Amino acid sequence: MIKALIADDDEITRVLLRSMLRQNHVEVVGEARNGADAQVLCGKFRPDVLFLDINMPRINGMEALKEIKSSHPGIAVIMISSDATLQNVQTACSGGADNFIVKPFSQAKVMDAIARSLG
Repeated sequence: MIKALIADDDEITRVLLRSMLRQNHVEVVGEARNGADAQVLCGKFRPDVLFLDINMPRINGMEALKEIKSSHPGIAVIMISSDATLQNVQTACSGGADNFIVKPFSQAKVMDAIARSLG
């Protein structure tokens, strides 16, 4: 079973993503509201995939991405954001993100991103 961690400061997004993942037999091992907590939970749970929002308090997703990829290179990171500017996508990809999906997202896009990232 694939293990996933969700890091997003928006509760509605976390609930929606958790539901989509569980419907597709993906185990949600934890949830974080900021990048700092995402870093801690990645070390604790060692998920296969991390859904990481860009705009979060304390440590944003871009900063957390660098630290997580450095400490845990085996974790596939899928950036999620409603702010899908070319600069954000390029920064995320150059920072080690395996995929990028735009909010609002569909279940099909989420599962496709997982397949491509873990493929």
